[in-house]
Amino acid sequence: MTILLRRVEDPLPFDPLDEQTMLPAVWSGEHVGLRLVEAMQTLRLLPGEGHGSRSAWPPYLYEFDDLVEQQRQGELERTQQIQNRTRVSPSLTEISRMEMVIWWPMHFLMFGAPHLAESVMWVSHAYSIQRDAEWVVRKRGGFADTWRARHAHGCEIIAEGLVAEKVRVF
Repeated sequence: MTILLRRVEDPLPFDPLDEQTMLPAVWSGEHVGLRLVEAMQTLRLLPGEGHGSRSAWPPYLYEFDDLVEQQRQGELERTQQIQNRTRVSPSLTEISRMEMVIWWPMHFLMFGAPHLAESVMWVSHAYSIQRDAEWVVRKRGGFADTWRARHAHGCEIIAEGLVAEKVRVF
């Protein structure tokens, strides 16, 4: 008697940077890390980030002669780009997720492993501004491998806590 077995292809690994990837069935450390980075990015988009109050007026009013001189020097386009820059505000969904996610390291790690909470927050912040663990080393000291390992371990602990508390995966 011959039994035919069909080879099942290994599923593609979860890529946290790929928006088309389906959500995992349960929380994983990688997915928690992705949500923390998104929360940090949303936090940076909120108004009033250490700038105090802002005015609607431009920082400098250019006279016609100033604009003519900038045109001669080839700087007019750059000045116009700076003046026409707009700040995109995050959506209500993004802000709600950020408020939910941003406290996870403190909730799940602070009392049992504060060094993991620190690593999770610093490395997530670095990833949110397109930096890596080497940037964290320059800011905080230590070794990049240690920061990455603690970040990964902390995200795994958070994922286990989210599963235990039956938090819906998003």
